[in-house]
Amino acid sequence: MKIVMHVAIVLLLATSALTQAQSHGTKEEKTKEEIQKLFSDLNEAITKRDRPRLEQLYADEFQFIRPSGGIINKVMQISGIMSSDPIASTPIPAPAIENLIVYGDVVVSRHTIRNTAVSSIFAKKDGRWQLIQAQGTRLAAERKPIALEPKLLDPLVGKYEFGPNAIATVTREGNAIRWRGGNRMPVTLVPLSETQFFAKETETEMMFVKNENGQVTGVVLRLGSCQDSKAKKIE
Repeated sequence: MKIVMHVAIVLLLATSALTQAQSHGTKEEKTKEEIQKLFSDLNEAITKRDRPRLEQLYADEFQFIRPSGGIINKVMQISGIMSSDPIASTPIPAPAIENLIVYGDVVVSRHTIRNTAVSSIFAKKDGRWQLIQAQGTRLAAERKPIALEPKLLDPLVGKYEFGPNAIATVTREGNAIRWRGGNRMPVTLVPLSETQFFAKETETEMMFVKNENGQVTGVVLRLGSCQDSKAKKIE
């Protein structure tokens, strides 16, 4: 009798767990469908220049971070749409279901288009989904490392000054060179050409500058796709 009761309890718990899982799956799929409909509604509002509807679909806290680094808020975005700005008023492709990640009343969308990683955040407030943030980040071009003769690395060795008390050091270690910015951990520079390198550990690029005599006089440090820092060689 006890064995029968034990089996019945196990079956009951298993059935309950399965029901909950199915319910969760159904709710998540419904949420994803609601987000896709939001895109449909948003594009219709953009096409019709429907300001009241746009005001509903964009959250008050909305911001769009462009690949160039510029930030657009809700007022600027809607003004651009109403004035037929080509960037703001371009229809937005709906994300595929598999690109949507659901966290309760928050949904994150991630996909890549034209070598740009695009992420969007949606939140449900007062029973209505809104677009709260969008960001586009240009992806780094494919890098093709090359092999350099060790003697070509020697002119790069030295100290580079970005500003007061901001000094980076390049050292030679065997057939490679290492970059150390201030007190940070050193990184190995991988050559792309005789003057262009990147740090695999940080994805930072360095472009060493030479004068007309072929002497290394400085370096340009590139962080991401839109921020450059220049330093002069002091030793």
